[in-house]
Amino acid sequence: MSTISRWVIPCFFTDGNHKTSPIEFDLTDYLKIILSNEVWNRKFNYGSSYGLKNTEISNIKCASVVIYPRFISGYVDTERISMLIEENCGKLPNYLRIGSYKEWSFHNGLAIVKIEYINTTANIPTKKDFTDFGPNFKEGFIDTCHQHFAILKELSTFFITGLHLSFPTTSVMETRSNPIVDGFFQISSLNKTYAVKKANDSFMHEILIETNKLSNVETNLKGLAAIWHYNLWPIKRYLFAVKSDQVTMDNLNDLIFALEGLFEKSTSSEQIKTMCLLQLCSNAKEAKSLKEILDAAFRIRNDIAHGERSYESHDYIKVGGKEILAEKIYWKMKTIVTLMIIKAIDKLLKNEQIKNLRFNNDDFIELIFSKR
Repeated sequence: MSTISRWVIPCFFTDGNHKTSPIEFDLTDYLKIILSNEVWNRKFNYGSSYGLKNTEISNIKCASVVIYPRFISGYVDTERISMLIEENCGKLPNYLRIGSYKEWSFHNGLAIVKIEYINTTANIPTKKDFTDFGPNFKEGFIDTCHQHFAILKELSTFFITGLHLSFPTTSVMETRSNPIVDGFFQISSLNKTYAVKKANDSFMHEILIETNKLSNVETNLKGLAAIWHYNLWPIKRYLFAVKSDQVTMDNLNDLIFALEGLFEKSTSSEQIKTMCLLQLCSNAKEAKSLKEILDAAFRIRNDIAHGERSYESHDYIKVGGKEILAEKIYWKMKTIVTLMIIKAIDKLLKNEQIKNLRFNNDDFIELIFSKR
């Protein structure tokens, strides 16, 4: 017997081949590395420092994320999501009042973050513990839930970061009238189960998963696990920019904040742009095109920051003498910032003396002369 904790959340991930077969990632070793590095000592967290600190690594049997990609074409099964959840989680008792997932469109995908613990959990409430005034939880159960969910949240943030860095997908800005922000946490042991709503939409930012390049995800997760306990502020800021499918032009600022976070405080915007050109371009034509995008992005950021004007996704702006939709700047900057973060991670992994994602003047000078 054991204890299984799950976080079940909607996602907007698409298989590059338009398949709906599950894609599973074993995160056991990565989670143990993260905890062994005492990630709770970081200046900020994604879960709960208390929950992370009090988790026994030896009690973790396995950890994984399974993704059921969104439905694109084929035979329509309107009960698809409900069936997948019941296959993975069993039938949830009605008294738990966890049924909102039945309203998710069959077009959407599904992500299940799962951790199995060696020890059992004996104090899970049953139907008789639920009254009109609320559930009567046994001693210690709430602490167990908080601890388990803290690990699930940390693991999901770690995973989604690796997925975004592997597949920086471009899409369109589409504000829905009823965006999906949903999900639930479940803990099961000794033939008893408890679940509570834990809504989230961080997996709703569109990602196109190229299954023939899943090795890229493993490479990025391996690198991230080694440094996840550092104060990776640019990554935290980057995650604000790709927080859901409800992104707007204001999230362009988050991308630029993430990019600026890779440099010293005194670094000028022009030096940041030049560093991007040196890092990402192989010829003058590419550099000219990239510079035009960066100039437009910083101009938009300055206009928004200083109250000059606001920008809508469908506004047209001039870039390189051509009128393009403003939202295209966001999507292009998303790719640029993703690549720069990867470059910074690579630098960090190669030098044990540094502890943050940061480019400095030495990097700038070295790149200039390496291009000569």
